[in-house]
Amino acid sequence: SVLMALIAIALITAPVHAVRRDVIIDKCKEAAGMIDNKGIKAVSKAIDNPEGPFVWNKKVNYVFLMDLSGKMLAHPFKPGLKKHATLLEYADIKGKKFFVDFVNVAISEVGMGWVNYMWPIPGRGDTPVKKSTFIYRVPGTDYFVGSGLYVVKPGEYY
Repeated sequence: SVLMALIAIALITAPVHAVRRDVIIDKCKEAAGMIDNKGIKAVSKAIDNPEGPFVWNKKVNYVFLMDLSGKMLAHPFKPGLKKHATLLEYADIKGKKFFVDFVNVAISEVGMGWVNYMWPIPGRGDTPVKKSTFIYRVPGTDYFVGSGLYVVKPGEYY
């Protein structure tokens, strides 16, 4: 049928490294659940590890951990971000203070949502591209995790 042919074409033409939004959400919820079970130090160590369970898809996708003051607590590729007391004043190349948006999503009634901004793809230089990041508040804590996908061009993302 025409529909099956279109589905087959869509599957063939999908980017090799395409990450689905549900995978991003699942990884965030997995990390959040570990905080309850294993504690913040163990989870921070796991997230900080570029070879760890929260880095996948050829080291393009990863989870990071922050608190509601805007402090980065764990990041596998940009450990320097942890040196700052807060990242709330930081802006992307278009002037968007996306860490503020992260905190606002985390403190919202639902405690989760997506934020769009510009950020470089790990291992592919310093040129920022569009990134859409899922923020998930760890229930009952002042922590939240995030993970995102990169929009290389319309319909193609990592």
